[in-house]
Amino acid sequence: MRAALAEHVQPWLDSLAYRVDTPDGSVVFTGDTQPCKSVTDLAQGADMMLCMCWDDQAVMAETGEAIGQCGTTGAAEMAQEAGVKKLVLVHMGPGLSAQDPFYKAPNGYAKDLPRGHSVLRGTSQD
Repeated sequence: MRAALAEHVQPWLDSLAYRVDTPDGSVVFTGDTQPCKSVTDLAQGADMMLCMCWDDQAVMAETGEAIGQCGTTGAAEMAQEAGVKKLVLVHMGPGLSAQDPFYKAPNGYAKDLPRGHSVLRGTSQD
């Protein structure tokens, strides 16, 4: 297991991202973070990245919530830059229950993009 500092609400507290590599594959848990190089570097070539995704990126920018948190675009950009095979959005705010904001992320990330609750049920979104 490896860890990296994630950028969340420094200097008040630190947040960590973790990577677990096994013979069957690799998983990265971003924890609470905004898009940052340390987490992107940790996720390089991972099979799956579970990424905090609070809301649609545009909504977060408008409400001032973009600092310290990933939105749809930030999560997708980190996954794409790291070459992650599958991005799973977790720790989602109530705004992502609507279909429109959720489906903006695949525009920046052309791979399979399940939501956390669908992975837990073992299904995928169409």
